[in-house]
Amino acid sequence: MKKVFMFLLVAGLVLGITARNAFAKGQNATQGSEGKIRIAYVVKAMSDQFWIDMRNGAEVAAKEFNVELSFQAPDRETDVERQIQMVENAIISKVDAIILSAASSTALNPVIVKVNKANIPVILVNDTIDENALAAEGGFVETYVGIDQYAAAALAGDYCAQNIAGGKVLLLEGPSGVDALAQRLAGFRDKVMGKPGFEIAASQTANCDRNEGFNVTQNVLTARPDINIIWSVNAEMGQGAIQAIEQAGRTGTVSVFDFDASNDDIQAVKAGTLVGSVAQYPEIQARAAIQACIDVLGGKKLSPHTVTKAELITRANVVN
Repeated sequence: MKKVFMFLLVAGLVLGITARNAFAKGQNATQGSEGKIRIAYVVKAMSDQFWIDMRNGAEVAAKEFNVELSFQAPDRETDVERQIQMVENAIISKVDAIILSAASSTALNPVIVKVNKANIPVILVNDTIDENALAAEGGFVETYVGIDQYAAAALAGDYCAQNIAGGKVLLLEGPSGVDALAQRLAGFRDKVMGKPGFEIAASQTANCDRNEGFNVTQNVLTARPDINIIWSVNAEMGQGAIQAIEQAGRTGTVSVFDFDASNDDIQAVKAGTLVGSVAQYPEIQARAAIQACIDVLGGKKLSPHTVTKAELITRANVVN
């Protein structure tokens, strides 16, 4: 009888330990396979080299930090609804953190509030949002990882103002409602307009698309043949502008500046068809964003802006 009692006691202890371990395992389910931190990394699109470089940098950093990464993007930078769906799916999947490059400065605020309520930290990367509007809705983000968009664009504007005597400027805008792109537009514009002899002759959106950049530039050059300076807030529109200039036989008469320093941009700088491009090193941003996730999950308080490097690439400093 005593042996039977001892057997039942041991069996009960084993079952209790097993159940407790199973419960603990369930509590840590969001940690993914082998206890890894799970991060949903949601950007605006994979339509240009910048986002490809960011994904590559994120994958390298995730492997190094032993993080389980889900890198996602809509087909188009203007597809805000699809990006919202991706964030909502990340909540349902109970990821540990979300890295977000928001396609709108305000449209994602409600879903960010949902993420906050799910106790999932949000790290912004590359694109800022209207944080005052977000706070008014009861939401917040842990930090913004990226460059100072205005100051980075001002590097190109200052170079233009110092090295070009003056002229008529075409501004190629991105989609409306994206704060980072608005800051890039203003950073360049304010520098050139601060010098005598410059005039903003036209400012139009081409939606960060190469074909639209080509069409807008072609139309503006036809209507305003006196245009001799173009500022594009991303590389794709800048490349479209270069193609339109070449087709119009205007190569060498229009100074083009853009943002992102894509592979095509670097080749254009070397060829002299692009005067300068602002590099913001997406691989560095991706690594810093993943590090920010690890830090905040570890209980670290982050500064509102995790600043990363930006510089203007010209023929004087381009790497051959």
